[in-house]
Amino acid sequence: MKGIITLAAAGASMAAAASCEFENLVVFGDSYSDNGRLAFYYNNNGTAPPPGVLQTPISNTSSGGLTWGQYVQERKPNVGFFDYAISGATCSNKIVSRFFAPMGEPFPSVMDDEIPSFLADVASPHILYQNRTSENTVFALWIGTNDLSFPGFLGDSQAPGSNITTYIDCVWQVLDSIYSVGGRRFVLFNQAPLHLTPAYRPQADGGAGDNMYWLNKTSYNETEYANKMLQYTTSINTIFDYGAPFNLLVKHRWRGASVSLFNVHQLLADIYQRPDGYLSAPANSTGYFYHCDAVNTTDCTYAPGTIDNYLFYDELHPSPKTDSIIADNFLDVVAGVSKYGTTYS
Repeated sequence: MKGIITLAAAGASMAAAASCEFENLVVFGDSYSDNGRLAFYYNNNGTAPPPGVLQTPISNTSSGGLTWGQYVQERKPNVGFFDYAISGATCSNKIVSRFFAPMGEPFPSVMDDEIPSFLADVASPHILYQNRTSENTVFALWIGTNDLSFPGFLGDSQAPGSNITTYIDCVWQVLDSIYSVGGRRFVLFNQAPLHLTPAYRPQADGGAGDNMYWLNKTSYNETEYANKMLQYTTSINTIFDYGAPFNLLVKHRWRGASVSLFNVHQLLADIYQRPDGYLSAPANSTGYFYHCDAVNTTDCTYAPGTIDNYLFYDELHPSPKTDSIIADNFLDVVAGVSKYGTTYS
């Protein structure tokens, strides 16, 4: 019992100790964070940018505008922004591998491409990371949307013998890799409420039918699969809640580091439930702005209103307005002043 009290006390005290000041933000993840890296792979025969080179950022990302990291950069223009996130990425292709037809190969993953690219950049001193220290650099990881997708765990398409805990172990290994080269300030985003996205929400609850992210959704029991997605995301989030402080404070896996858990699941659920307090009027948290044919994805139209009226840009991705809200709350999490954040050190 004494150990439990000590752990709880440590976690409660660390939020106040977190500093909002940082000079570098390094991001790993998928399309929720990608500012143009998949486009670089696509335009360069599936190869990553060479060491010391970042992709050219784009303003029309999977959100239909900027991603949350780009909004952080807008709010902190003196902060260096290093975005390794790749649309379509999973944590590891050894667990869930998703084929990207235009490139003729799987989407690059965090462990197989993003981390090696980061390590190569770190090994090229004074090119990108000219002022990186353990104190002034924040590392953010938001990964799991594609791991849990219908081509992933939801569709039982993971590698044989893999399961949710295999994915969790991969997340810890990502932190291990960053820690090994001096990373000490981590922000771990938990799983978004994917059961609320139009891609996975049942049509009976206003969700989409067959769509580009789940081509044959209507062939399945939509309510059953939405409930499975809810179970997966909340289970992972609970494991993050207990596993991060356990690895840090009990096992001393990342000695001297801090880990902030960003409860983006609850933030997005709050926007979904009370959209008028977050989105431009008339607020719409159940529909989505950009509609494309499930098969012919170039046949697209826009919903009524403006993109800032919507929580979701398309069936799966947050809108730019939502990403700007995520960015503001991310900064509060780093500062230790957000109800959506808990920091351990």
